[in-house]
Amino acid sequence: MPKRKAEPSQGLAKRRRGGVPAFGAETEDDRVNLSSNLSTASAFSTRSVPFTGPIPNLSALCARSFVANLQALHETRDDWETTLKWLKLMPDNLVPKLFAMLRSSCPQILTNAMITSYFLRGPSIVLTSDVPAVNKITILAVAGAGNSLHELHLTGFVKFADSVFATVLPFMPSLRVLVLRGCAKVGSATAEAAAQSCPLLSTVNFNYTAVPPVALVPLLKTCSDLKVLKLAGIPNWTDATFAKLSSAVFQDESFTLRNIQTLKLRQLGLSESSINSFLARCPNLTRLDLSFTHVHRPLPVVLAEARIEKLSLTSTAISSIDVVALISSLPHIKSLALGALGGGQGSSVAIGNTSAMTMTDQTLESLTNVLKDFGQLEKISLVGNTKLGATFRRSGALEYFIRCVGRKCKYLNLSGVHHLQSLHLAGLLSQDAEDPPPRLEQLILNNTGVDDDAAPYMAYCSNLVVLELAGTQISSAGLFSVIDTCPKLQKLNLTSCRSVSVTDRRRFFEAWKHNSEET
Repeated sequence: MPKRKAEPSQGLAKRRRGGVPAFGAETEDDRVNLSSNLSTASAFSTRSVPFTGPIPNLSALCARSFVANLQALHETRDDWETTLKWLKLMPDNLVPKLFAMLRSSCPQILTNAMITSYFLRGPSIVLTSDVPAVNKITILAVAGAGNSLHELHLTGFVKFADSVFATVLPFMPSLRVLVLRGCAKVGSATAEAAAQSCPLLSTVNFNYTAVPPVALVPLLKTCSDLKVLKLAGIPNWTDATFAKLSSAVFQDESFTLRNIQTLKLRQLGLSESSINSFLARCPNLTRLDLSFTHVHRPLPVVLAEARIEKLSLTSTAISSIDVVALISSLPHIKSLALGALGGGQGSSVAIGNTSAMTMTDQTLESLTNVLKDFGQLEKISLVGNTKLGATFRRSGALEYFIRCVGRKCKYLNLSGVHHLQSLHLAGLLSQDAEDPPPRLEQLILNNTGVDDDAAPYMAYCSNLVVLELAGTQISSAGLFSVIDTCPKLQKLNLTSCRSVSVTDRRRFFEAWKHNSEET
């Protein structure tokens, strides 16, 4: 068989994008912008692989067909009028799923009149700023859903006033989930309306809004079923403003947020003492995000007793000794983010300064010795720890970590670990014939030192679904061999891979297929 040749190196113009950070199962917040000189222009190649799951039910198949043909129906007046009549007859429980599919596939067809007439019903309503037709009138029309609405998601509406959101909540006494992420003007009025009108709330997401600490007092006192509270990136959360919340709620030593399981305090300007006073009132936490905060030493006893399953400490100034000690007390951990430790609230200056980083090869070895016996760990991120691999004497720390911990996870992010070399990935190989292949489904190696020598190791990851290699020296020849042995691979990130031609970076699966046919 003729040997595959790599495409000549070509440049890729750099573009920059901005946006409101988000939080989710795998959060966009976790994708840290580690350095101002890293390109944010993305070149993803995608493909569909044969479906091996259960056969979709009839309603799902019908919804897919409808969405696929909506443009054609929209262009014919008689067909469109008939379509709208059928939409009116759709059962409420099917509306949220169909609306989500339409927002993703053809948002340009959705008008304000169409949204308000046919889709603002059912148990869940989701409106995002990505849909051009959504305006203030659309938001106000949500009130019509009334008592039947259990979930309301309004995200990214930076221009609408606090009063707009506060106006609709009194009509939703059965609301359980309220997500207002990125609605920058949401503040005291909305928080107070939620407390007064929605006592059954179990999830509240105020990420990247303007809700002050004191506005949460009635919410914390009234919504006793509250399980999820997300407060990331809210400006003006300082010790002084937090003191008003603390004096109104936490001075009562018997007051606890016993049902809170998920707490997100990411990017808040609170001191460690304020954060720890909050944590002390949440004895049953399972998911905690303290990334980009001033925390130096979170309460280890509190976190250990809470049975933490997901912990994010990215870009905090926690010392190496404290990190290892803390993690060793969390045997139930499933998801762990320790990116850019020492970065100091994520400032670009601190993150770009290698000397500020606190995770060294020695720390990684100690951490590996702890994590290798944790059987529930599925996701780990060490993104941006630029000192890793820098000590020649301990150059095996990365390989040791990948062999003992990384290959056992489903998700591994080593982006921005500049000293990571191809040989470190030898840890992905089995140690004996009885070892199964790595569990990895998502492997992220952006802006590392890997090249074609890493191909045999990555090719051993037969369960891979997503592989990100932006800014590396990988070539077409190396990638061909990886795709050959990874039948589940659906997504490749080849941004700024100069050994892959610019034209192939977004269509690499097609290039692989063409190459396979030729050889």
